[in-house]
Amino acid sequence: MSFVSRNVKARWSTRTQLFTGSLACLFVLALTSDCWSEQRVVPYRSTAKKEFLWPSQPPADCPFEKSDIILGIGFTGRSKSYGGCDTWYPSWASDGNQYSPFTDGSINGVGASSHGAKATTGQAKIIGDDPLALTIEPLGATLGPATPYGGRYPCGSLVHNGIWYYGTYCLELEDIPGYTKRFGGHTVALPDIKERIGQINAGKRDKHEVVLSYNWPRLGPFVGFRYSTDYGKTWTDTPHSPYKPIFNEPVKKGGSVKIGAPHFVDFGKNMEHSPDGKAYLVAHGSSDPDPKPRPGNTSWISGDQVYLLRVEPSTANINDASQYEFFAGHDNQGNPVWTKDFGCIKPLVDWNNRCGCVTMTYNAPLKKYLLCVTDGWPTTREMNTYVLESDTVTGPWKLVTFMFEFGVQAYFVNFPSKFISADGRRAWLCYSNNFGNNWFCHALKRNPAGGRYALSLQEVTFLDKKMYRAYAENGQGQAAQGHPVDRRIKSEANLARKATVTATSQYGNNANERRFHPKGAIDGIVSGYPENVSAEWASQDEKEGAMLRLTWDTPQQIDSLWLFDRPIVGEQITSGLLVFSDGTSLNVAELPDDISGGREICFPVKTVKWLMFVATKVSPNTLNVGLSEIAVFGPE
Repeated sequence: MSFVSRNVKARWSTRTQLFTGSLACLFVLALTSDCWSEQRVVPYRSTAKKEFLWPSQPPADCPFEKSDIILGIGFTGRSKSYGGCDTWYPSWASDGNQYSPFTDGSINGVGASSHGAKATTGQAKIIGDDPLALTIEPLGATLGPATPYGGRYPCGSLVHNGIWYYGTYCLELEDIPGYTKRFGGHTVALPDIKERIGQINAGKRDKHEVVLSYNWPRLGPFVGFRYSTDYGKTWTDTPHSPYKPIFNEPVKKGGSVKIGAPHFVDFGKNMEHSPDGKAYLVAHGSSDPDPKPRPGNTSWISGDQVYLLRVEPSTANINDASQYEFFAGHDNQGNPVWTKDFGCIKPLVDWNNRCGCVTMTYNAPLKKYLLCVTDGWPTTREMNTYVLESDTVTGPWKLVTFMFEFGVQAYFVNFPSKFISADGRRAWLCYSNNFGNNWFCHALKRNPAGGRYALSLQEVTFLDKKMYRAYAENGQGQAAQGHPVDRRIKSEANLARKATVTATSQYGNNANERRFHPKGAIDGIVSGYPENVSAEWASQDEKEGAMLRLTWDTPQQIDSLWLFDRPIVGEQITSGLLVFSDGTSLNVAELPDDISGGREICFPVKTVKWLMFVATKVSPNTLNVGLSEIAVFGPE
């Protein structure tokens, strides 16, 4: 399959044999359209409902049985984001406010950057009870050098009895064969990166199978905690350093770590639901030898195991390793075993190559612990999020959902306990999103809408059996079985399915027919991202001027078309132009902004060998214009 260059203005004449080489001709045609038509919206099904179910798609080697208490996570469609930085872990203090770290960006003019010898980490107060109307008050940034590592970032954050404990951990680059280290956390494929990108653009490589770069691919030590007794106005630094971290790991620089980036279990306001008054922390890491080694395995967002530790929180204890107890598995009766010997620590969760950054929240009304894990290897592309539940902080764990490519690059995922409803069924998912958008020709979408590189919040529902059925019946993630639109599009009457299809570009810039290929627009399926990426056409970074063309081997009599926009809300064609081989054209009105309906265009019978549809205007948020489906019909 050959594709028209993304430089549409330069190639129109050779592709259409209708224009003289200028995109302006299209708009002249739009103004002088000489083909009469009647247009209306054909109702179908909507993905823009306020509530939608994110499908659970666990890998085949998933070691967890499914939860029978929380069957999945539904999204209400309500969301909000704040600022332009990441690493948000809100802790609910006794004064009613939440306090959180942040870094690598700014909030209300106060910035932090966690790179190098002058690394800083920010702190902020989150004021308000309504997630849609919060006030974020930055409290400054604190210096914490990363040397001898490359970066030093925030992790565990807890405010308890008026004292704020703030942890930091280190990251470094990794010697990966064929890759070169670069400042700023990048390990980049050089010197052949230009060749690799060229092969991807030419369709000779699948970008989803080629790692062009890693971001901080080596997890370094957890340093220790600084603390504040005045809610972040002033700080007492940790007695530890990246050279001498609290738990003395890694044993040697570049070695494996178990407690690399710990996060406090969120037990509610001022830790009110701790089972024993102790602060618990979860951390992701790995151990040697690794049965399934890979480059960048244990990074800031990827690893093999989750570990658990606890301590009585105080300024005297928090930086004293001897005061910590480590989870060491279960005895023969299934009771948890705790030890002060770090060498006896055992994983809380063990799923090789699937355990990245981890957080835990206690949902008091449901009496459930919720474990959020990011499966983020190779650190710069789409990431998966899964949620586990348990009756106890030590497990055993059951799977609530495995959200494939949530975000599509969501990370630092957690459930702030302050925003859990009285019945425990509603909560707000906190995360940051898509930091790696457009790194080395790899574009990332936003899904669901509302997430971005910020403090992002999505309202969710923890679904019981009845609620799960209601969400599923709404149609999200489900095929519209037996719908009249489906029956007609799949029938022999749909002439589009007999055509050869080409387009100005394809998302990913390759010929992979399984992802956003033009053939997806004539496959008889009204669907698309995220439900079925093979069932739609999406362009690569195109807006106005993107074109899809159908060509038949023999002349066809036609008198109507259906056009369905992409399912993802925000990627909308607001006007278009149909051009036919008989020299006529007609303007097309706005397509519904999802697949709640399609634009039907009826016109006098014409005989054509080809037609093309051009997007002439799109919504402001559109990034990659496309179509879920085009159907063409003749006189019956």
